[in-house]
Amino acid sequence: MTGESFGLAENLVHWRALRDQAFAGELHIEAEVARQCNNACENYLRDLSRMLEMTANLSKPEAFGELPSAQMLGAKFHRLAVGEQGSARFAIKQQIEIIKTMREYFRHYFASVEATDADTARAVEALTPPK
Repeated sequence: MTGESFGLAENLVHWRALRDQAFAGELHIEAEVARQCNNACENYLRDLSRMLEMTANLSKPEAFGELPSAQMLGAKFHRLAVGEQGSARFAIKQQIEIIKTMREYFRHYFASVEATDADTARAVEALTPPK
């Protein structure tokens, strides 16, 4: 990586590219690193899921009162909390998508290793003389 800062959309594109390279066999990762990263992704996804649930309680536009200016302020906070693009809820959903993509990348490694191990076991068995 170049050390530049990515936004959520750029991070998603970046991790999808890494995942696709791994699927194509162009990118490999050490087993223990993949395992630790996969565990970190699992933990972070649990945290993000809880945060996403909590966004439902972030906004109560009716709590701002009856005045038109208060209703406008309440609507603004509602949009920031649970609205579309730019809201806390939207950012958390995007982060979940990134972490799921990262997890796919790390899990691909496990599937690849298991397939290689199975192929190696069959090859060794085929070369082993009968008893």
